[in-house]
Amino acid sequence: MKRKSLFRPDVEVASVHALTPERLDAWGVRGLILDADNTLVPRNDYRLDPATHDWLTGVQASGRMVCILSNSARPGKVAAMVSAFGIPALSLARKPLRGGFRRALKLLGTSPGETAMVGDQLFTDIVGGNRMGLLTVLVAPVSRNDFIVYRLLGRPLERALSREGKRHA
Repeated sequence: MKRKSLFRPDVEVASVHALTPERLDAWGVRGLILDADNTLVPRNDYRLDPATHDWLTGVQASGRMVCILSNSARPGKVAAMVSAFGIPALSLARKPLRGGFRRALKLLGTSPGETAMVGDQLFTDIVGGNRMGLLTVLVAPVSRNDFIVYRLLGRPLERALSREGKRHA
């Protein structure tokens, strides 16, 4: 059996809104680990827009467990963003290291095989999720406001890897 590349998401979608309960059912997903910055909200703007608020409400109504796993250094703001939903938020996660993912899985009470990692960054969200054996979902960033190092190095490397993968697909 061919081993999956750490740098390849299982699924790519335009936004979290494409992750309907029906799609999640088809994939056997009971738990969602979500990145915050540029996945749910623009970087450093921890206010959910109405469509994302409604999406989270629908995901929870479908019986899914949800946890935020963020590298953000603003844990209070990340937690406040989802407090009305009762969603746990883990900040300063140090993705792609496994520790944060393990804590998130424990909070969700799900196994890696029934959990998806949803994020906008290949080198943190997708690599970390793949290392843990999660279904990985890459979403397009909701804004162009990236951490400067990621804007200068990460996004160009992501584009190069994406072109390379499409060449061999």
